Amino acid sequence: MDFGLNTLFSAILPYLTSLASRNPFSVAMYLFWHGLWVIFLGYFTHAIYEIWLDGRQGQYASKWKFVLLAIDIPKNNEQTPKAVENLFQTIAGAHSNFNMIDSNWVGKILDSFSFEIVSIEGYTQFLIRTQSKYRDLIEASIYAQYPDAEITEVEDYTKDFAKMTFPNDQYDLWGTEFVLVKDYPYPIKTYNEFEHTLTQGFMDPMASLLEIFSRFIAGEQGWMQLIVTPQKPGWGEKAKKIVKELSGQSYSAPKKFSDDLLAMPASAIEGFTSGVLSIFNGGAAAAPAKKEADQFRVMNLSPGQRTALEKVENKISKSNFNFKWRYIYIGKKEVFNKTRGVSGVTGSMKQFNTLNCNALKPGGGISKTAVDYFRVPQRVAAKQNRILRLFIGRSNYYGDSPGNQIMNEEELATVWHFPVMTVKAMQVEKIESKKSAPPTRLPYQAPKEPSDMPTEAPSPISSPPANIPFIENALPDIAQENPAEKKKSAPPPNLPVV
Repeated sequence: MDFGLNTLFSAILPYLTSLASRNPFSVAMYLFWHGLWVIFLGYFTHAIYEIWLDGRQGQYASKWKFVLLAIDIPKNNEQTPKAVENLFQTIAGAHSNFNMIDSNWVGKILDSFSFEIVSIEGYTQFLIRTQSKYRDLIEASIYAQYPDAEITEVEDYTKDFAKMTFPNDQYDLWGTEFVLVKDYPYPIKTYNEFEHTLTQGFMDPMASLLEIFSRFIAGEQGWMQLIVTPQKPGWGEKAKKIVKELSGQSYSAPKKFSDDLLAMPASAIEGFTSGVLSIFNGGAAAAPAKKEADQFRVMNLSPGQRTALEKVENKISKSNFNFKWRYIYIGKKEVFNKTRGVSGVTGSMKQFNTLNCNALKPGGGISKTAVDYFRVPQRVAAKQNRILRLFIGRSNYYGDSPGNQIMNEEELATVWHFPVMTVKAMQVEKIESKKSAPPTRLPYQAPKEPSDMPTEAPSPISSPPANIPFIENALPDIAQENPAEKKKSAPPPNLPVV
């Protein structure tokens, strides 16, 4: 085989050398009309199909009916984020499996849920936007964990900004998407790691964000939106590869027929390169040395590497959700303050970062409303309009890294959960504790039957009318007014004796 390739390359090498002296444009046209047009046509057809399918998916999603629910929990809430984790576990069952016709022709897409925190001039509210058909599921899941919660359907707070465009004479806007720094199998810092070492108390990571939101003044608003889309079980080959690499084992991806077709051009290029090198070197190209996998590397892992491996395995053992995490700070220009509305919020996101696993950062070139160098005002305005439309539409796809941002329910419950009672941020909407039922041992005497009623008129002092229920000994008794006649009750049994 190598002898045949060497002979072939020796034959076509003079022709390739002659192409180097010709006009590059003529060479490109020659290659295009001699087979390259097939590849170009394939890419062009695929692009047209993606545009058409995007329109079909938009038509399918336009039929959905949504409700926006405001969630108020008691101010003495003692539930940890574990309760919200159970909520995310419940909605994981909303995942649907589509066949090829539904996905590629009808345009069906997966259902998503939007978990939001909004601060309007310091008034902070927790919200959940869901399709109407999932309203009972959401309410039942919340009441199961928070029986005293109050759930109210409210209007969309973004409707007053639906037609706003930038640049704007009155308002300014800063927005971004928070994305994962590393591959999604690496987890962020979760709520289980926010326990104080000495007091064993839970240090709520939501406290810093709510404190910043409560400091917004008139004319300022902060919108945070966490859109989650349940995915099918399984984390894919990327997660398996990372686990294998961390444990020091070799990984080989399963081969498919399509992979073989895609690998054929790469194999041909590799063979062509090795053939050219063999001609210039006067012999066969040397094969690269193959490294042998260290079978005992797992025994030599450092404490940090071992912890990372345990965290990755813990993450991929739970349900996975594709997420979009957007934040918008909008306010009137006379009160717009990036130090308060931007730096504080992005700084509070750093508490979820771990150096040996994963971290969160503001998105890059697509979502973040900041640019450098030329035409800065025009480009910033275009990004402001873009992220505002994506936020109002609750898009679960468009933006930074589409389809590659995945968390499990434990991570989602860490970054979005109801605050515990130790969080003292002002103006966070909560409800007072509900009044409990009266004690069952309250003394009470039922009314007498008609046959037992006295025939003579009752005394106005000695006893009340027979048809009125009363508490025993509620009215004064003349016979008991004499202190000498009052009987002393026995002392309590636990009274200390001197």
